[in-house]
Amino acid sequence: MASKPTLKEMFQEWNELNTKAQESMGQFDFENIKNIRKGQKKIEDSIYEILKENAPKNIKEILPEDCGEMDVGYDTEGNTFYFVMIDPESPDDDIKLNAITIDIEKKIYLVEDFEIE
Repeated sequence: MASKPTLKEMFQEWNELNTKAQESMGQFDFENIKNIRKGQKKIEDSIYEILKENAPKNIKEILPEDCGEMDVGYDTEGNTFYFVMIDPESPDDDIKLNAITIDIEKKIYLVEDFEIE
């Protein structure tokens, strides 16, 4: 029976796929990008399930059912995966972002007023 990949392995695989997607973008190979994104999406869904299982109550309360609507990112230096969403409490005229992060140790944080660099 095959063991489940660790978060570190999932992060690395997602990042490798991201690099391949960027290479394919430069070659305008959109069919390959579509296939790569399918693989990334599966990894994102798996990471999100781990996040939901391990999140503290205050974060669980604001998490969407799935990560489909959120933007995602990976910080290679900090080994941290980001799920970015619109802050549900921000006014319509001043939209703010929140990020829920998970690292390879399954530490989960809420970053309010998150800014995409």
